[in-house]
Amino acid sequence: MWSDNETHLDFINFKNLIDASKTIIDNDQLLPCSIGIFGDWGGGKSSLMNMIETTYKNEKDILVIKFNGWLFEGYEDTKTVLLGRILDEVIRERTLNEKAKKLALSLLRKVDILKVTGSVIKYGMGIATGPVGIAGIALSNILNQGKDFDYENYLKIDKENPDELIRNNIQNFHQNFEDLVAETKIQKIIVFIDDLDRCTHETIIGTLEAIKLFLFTKKTAFVIGADERLIKYAVRRRFPEIPGDNSEVGRDYLEKMIQYPIRIPPLSELELSIYVNLLFCQLYLENEQFEIVREIILRKKNENQSGFSLNFNNANEFIKDIPESLKEALLLSEQIIPVLASGLNGNPRQVKRFLNTLLLRSKMIANTHEKFEKRILAKLMLLEYFKGETFEDFYEEQAQNKGIINEMGTLEELALDHNKDSIEVKKNSSKHFDLLEDPWIKNWLISKPSLEGVDLQPYFYVSRDKLSIMGSNIRRMSSEAQEIFRKLIQGSETIRSTALHNSKKLSQGDAVTVFESLKEKFVQTEQVSGDGSPLEILFNFCKIRTELNSQLLSMLEDQPDSRIPLAAITQVIEIGKTGSHKEKVKDLISRWSKSVSNKPLASIAKKKLIKS
Repeated sequence: MWSDNETHLDFINFKNLIDASKTIIDNDQLLPCSIGIFGDWGGGKSSLMNMIETTYKNEKDILVIKFNGWLFEGYEDTKTVLLGRILDEVIRERTLNEKAKKLALSLLRKVDILKVTGSVIKYGMGIATGPVGIAGIALSNILNQGKDFDYENYLKIDKENPDELIRNNIQNFHQNFEDLVAETKIQKIIVFIDDLDRCTHETIIGTLEAIKLFLFTKKTAFVIGADERLIKYAVRRRFPEIPGDNSEVGRDYLEKMIQYPIRIPPLSELELSIYVNLLFCQLYLENEQFEIVREIILRKKNENQSGFSLNFNNANEFIKDIPESLKEALLLSEQIIPVLASGLNGNPRQVKRFLNTLLLRSKMIANTHEKFEKRILAKLMLLEYFKGETFEDFYEEQAQNKGIINEMGTLEELALDHNKDSIEVKKNSSKHFDLLEDPWIKNWLISKPSLEGVDLQPYFYVSRDKLSIMGSNIRRMSSEAQEIFRKLIQGSETIRSTALHNSKKLSQGDAVTVFESLKEKFVQTEQVSGDGSPLEILFNFCKIRTELNSQLLSMLEDQPDSRIPLAAITQVIEIGKTGSHKEKVKDLISRWSKSVSNKPLASIAKKKLIKS
């Protein structure tokens, strides 16, 4: 298995992005500057920042500082935390002369006063004169440990107006900091700020405001890793009173704060296959051999960006004496990569988590069953991940038939049969025929290996955790899907309409995650009907993404009748008009017509059955 944390090893070929970042940082004429490393969650932002940082590791005159805003989420004022951290690193890494000590002490006092006066303005409480917290570590580096320090005079503010005091401190902060850097002989300060998009909007804005103090400070570069869409959302939340379109407000603010955006694109199917196969090489090769292979592969890819591939067929060109375990993994990769590429939007972390769960479940099965096929497990996991409702249906069916899904052979045959007349004759032989309307499921049925007659009990047994290892994180939406989901749930009717229209462009994987999130909202809420209810949104969403209708019907089958609103009958009947869903819709309406817990639903359902 592989660590879920960021890495210093390049599996993706980040060289061009690293070089682009260094071109900016190394040009003194471009400093001070702010660089935004933008990309989706799990897209490789932290790893790319680590790789950039590593290139400056042995530069004695360059001070590299790392700051994770998420770790300081509980602090009252992130701005003063970041300022204090930067000052502390400068003081700790350099020997200070008397002038530098005075400058450092003055700057630390400004940071502490910003913190204290900010509390006065926010809470209206008295100014504390006890030992400071935010700059205490830095002070201990300046002062002799055994020497008393007059904290009261250090923080003495007299009767100055807190607002005016903050303005005065901010106005000359950057000049004092420039003087301190000059005295310490530091040539350049590079501050890496990561995980900003995990923070609350208050923390995000506080961090950006702290950076703003340094934007006019010579010799400084800030490298900020975040999902730019979440930053824009934080800006809109923080400044709702600013006139104009919300999206423009967020965009304009971000453009002022981030001078050089560098975006990490999602991996293409070809790039993802190289990434996955390098992960398998790392797992099954000795470290020394793997490093040689990795360097060769990335060099080849750099020489031929769009045409080079690493796969089972050409692996022997780069790897001598390929272990059998690696051969098996490369074959498995060819089966699952096409689906993962489209479904997971080329997201490295999500793919890694899928593979980790696959390997862990393989180990669980191997402990109790000598013979099992990893490819079968992978195929079922793909269904579990992308089509949860169908997976649950199959789970129940095999549980009642000693691990066998009786209709699997018929479904696979129908999926392969392109003769419409033949399909029409055969369709009545399968109660799951409506699944074939979904192109994804149809391709899944066709994919190898066949599951006809296979005892699936051990494979389903290890899925009892319902992907809890992968959890909600692996199913986390892309930025586009997050924005659409937010608008569907929180927006006005006009905004929801626009979001539904835009959902046509979502990838298969994103469409599934939006569906699952809406389903979760429906399960958790008491509002089951009316404008803007999760169920109404689900119906409208599935009108756009019709391939999810079978999942929607399965979801409704699992719901107690008491939670089904009357309007659902009309919506379900509309789905039945597509042809392949007719039988499933008829069965559902028939069940509702016999409802004891929801008499009005039963009454209308009976009338609809008579008309049909």
